[in-house]
Amino acid sequence: MRRFFAALWNRLPFAARLLVTASFALVVGGAAMLVISVRQDANNARLDLQNDLAQELQTLPDTLNDYVLVGDYASLQQTLDRYAARTLVARVEFRDGAGTTLSSRHPPQVSSAPQWFVHGLDFHDVTGETPLDVGGRNYGDIVLSLTAQSKAARAWQRLKNQMAILLLAITLDFLGIWLILRTGLAPLQRLESGAEAIANGSLETRLTIEGSPELRRLIHSFNRMAAGLQNHQARLAQAHADLTRFAEVSAHHLMEPSRRLISYSQRLRVRLTALSQERDDEISATLGYIEHDASRLRVLVRDIQLYLAASEARGDIQEEDANEVIEALQKRLKPQCEALGATLSKSTLPPAVLDRPRLMDLFSVLLENALQHGRPAEASIPLQIRIDGERLEKLSRYRITDNGPGILAEYRERVFGIFERLGATGGEHGTGIGLSIARRIVESRHGKIWIENLPQGGTAVFFELPDGE
Repeated sequence: MRRFFAALWNRLPFAARLLVTASFALVVGGAAMLVISVRQDANNARLDLQNDLAQELQTLPDTLNDYVLVGDYASLQQTLDRYAARTLVARVEFRDGAGTTLSSRHPPQVSSAPQWFVHGLDFHDVTGETPLDVGGRNYGDIVLSLTAQSKAARAWQRLKNQMAILLLAITLDFLGIWLILRTGLAPLQRLESGAEAIANGSLETRLTIEGSPELRRLIHSFNRMAAGLQNHQARLAQAHADLTRFAEVSAHHLMEPSRRLISYSQRLRVRLTALSQERDDEISATLGYIEHDASRLRVLVRDIQLYLAASEARGDIQEEDANEVIEALQKRLKPQCEALGATLSKSTLPPAVLDRPRLMDLFSVLLENALQHGRPAEASIPLQIRIDGERLEKLSRYRITDNGPGILAEYRERVFGIFERLGATGGEHGTGIGLSIARRIVESRHGKIWIENLPQGGTAVFFELPDGE
């Protein structure tokens, strides 16, 4: 039960908490005040009733002694009846020495106060007795009982009035706090909306300074923060644009020399072969090194370009058919698979929310990585690569598996670093950027990518792409 109320309290907004706390404080304070007040009223009523009894017992004998002296008991009874008709009197009785008793009772009174109130505060009748003495001679005794019903009714009415006043105070307090919060919290609500807008990228958001002095200072600080973020974002965007432009220009200038090196070395090989009837192994090996390194340079520049472009969409981010992308890649990688004796298979894949160019790059680098590094340790075992996928809540998960040697647990995170190569079989043809490109693409969509080893041997690369923006 305690946890339930704690959870309920934590879910209440600030305004509701303040209203509940203020109302509870008023109710508790008001209830304490009412209890003290009504108890004091009850004590005062009992004291007043005792004083009234004492006064009545003092004056009543003077009223009755004339009738007692002459023995006019009929007139005495009438006097007792009139006396008993008074509101405070419950019963009056006269007993003479001969044993004659005359008494009169007040008709039963219906009190407006409930019985629990009367009994709880000890509103009870009081009874007293006094002798009737005339000239030093005792003629009998007078017994008088006063009722507390009228005093209990007055105390109950006073309590109801005080409860009505307390209820009015709580209502006015509730309305006052609600009106103040309604106007006072409006700037906070706009501040929340502004913070949400900035979180969504609207850095030009500014708020009107309003509300209490504290809120005005807070909104002023918010506007300064938003302006600082906007300026910082503008500088970052400019720096990113300059860096991207520099990388593109550098890649372009590096790509052209590598292409020319390959072209000139091939032309030089043909020319030397035509001029010389004898084969010069040293010249042939040198030209082979030039072609190999130029090809590696071209692949490296291409991968750097892909890495730099991996975090930026190159088309509309929408739901794409991953099956079509894999089928296109199967056709493109068919010669390489045939040369390696590898098989590439897939199951039916769920759609992926990503722009199509980067989705193609993502699967491409992962499949090429599997072809380069996933070869089984035994040459007689053919390389098998499989792509699977499943649809989960608000995301699609994909898995690319091979039957290669696998990756040790301590290296499964490291291989996603740029230019990280573990020297696996076939790794001399890689650039060490492929998995970095894959991670950059996936994380730009707030997804995740990781590696696991399969129980039967081999490696599985998982990645998840969430839905929505």
